[in-house]
Amino acid sequence: MEAIILEATNCMDHAIQNYEKEISKIRTGRANPNILDSIKINSYGDYQPLKSLASIKVVEARQLVIKPYDQNSTKAIAEALNNADLQIQINVENSNSIRLIFPTLTEEVRKRLVKDLAKVTEEYRVKVRNCRRDSMQKVKVQNLPEDSAKKVEQDIQKLTNKKVELINTIEQEKVADLMKI
Repeated sequence: MEAIILEATNCMDHAIQNYEKEISKIRTGRANPNILDSIKINSYGDYQPLKSLASIKVVEARQLVIKPYDQNSTKAIAEALNNADLQIQINVENSNSIRLIFPTLTEEVRKRLVKDLAKVTEEYRVKVRNCRRDSMQKVKVQNLPEDSAKKVEQDIQKLTNKKVELINTIEQEKVADLMKI
């Protein structure tokens, strides 16, 4: 029984970690290097993550500077950033640095980002509930006495409620961050 609860906890924690990683890519008015995590650069005959080809630093509240380790990859990095449609200004300053300038967000853009956040949040709430469903199925297969099975199911439900509430709290913090001017 404890193994089932532990497995449910691990599954839900994994979903929450993925949720936090996913929403860190939603840009706010401030520069955040995490927005570049999904960008892959065609370099050395293969696609490489940007972080493995360059250092990324926040130099001001709304600016990032990317310094490629190899100056020959600057053009490929700039091209990949342009193709990523990040809606940020990209300036290639010289052969060894690229400056990204994040524009201030309009109220309309902020509201759209909050809607996008709500979709992602609901997707991860469902993932947590799927962990609960899988755990409940495992309890039913165990052929436990009815009162023991009810106790485990209640514990799993309490755990699910706690994890969904954590997702809601994280969402509220992100919405506050998005709406902050």
